[in-house]
Amino acid sequence: MHKLIATAESTFNNQTVPTMSSREIAELCSKQHKHVMRDIKQMLEELHSKSTEPKFGLSEFVGFYKDSTGRTLPCYNLPKRECLILVSGYSTTLRAKIIDRWQQLEQQVAAPQ
Repeated sequence: MHKLIATAESTFNNQTVPTMSSREIAELCSKQHKHVMRDIKQMLEELHSKSTEPKFGLSEFVGFYKDSTGRTLPCYNLPKRECLILVSGYSTTLRAKIIDRWQQLEQQVAAPQ
């Protein structure tokens, strides 16, 4: 598997947190990346349109990667909460894959270097 977990953590609310990329979510769920990107955009817009908390723009979650041809393309880097909210709409099997991967990430972060 590619190194798709963003262990180079992202900053949200002035806290550094591990994130999972939309590319890894797509790979784990056997979905096309463009469909995961669409789902994330829709989820974030819906979450933040109904929230009274300070709003995150989509740009708070946007990252970039280089594809095999060297093009720079967008992706999303989601903290655990948003990642689990996203996949709660997916099948049980796909949710389990994402949760298992988060547990692996958390074990890696907790392990002494």
